[in-house]
Amino acid sequence: MRKAIPIIIIGAILLLLGIGFASQGAGMMGGSSLMDNNPTFIYVGGLVAIVGIALIAFGAASRTKVETAAAT
Repeated sequence: MRKAIPIIIIGAILLLLGIGFASQGAGMMGGSSLMDNNPTFIYVGGLVAIVGIALIAFGAASRTKVETAAAT
């Protein structure tokens, strides 16, 4: 259970970063950086967000598995 929480937190951070990267790459966020309207960052952001979702799912599944094993 304790090992699952940091994995879920890291996954959530990666998910938020990925959404931010993709939004900036799509030009949805204001600012003037090299990321604005750059399709490369849409793809990178999407990939980072997918990794974040996978980590959240893995952490949640391992947390559930530990709680189920402890209950028996």
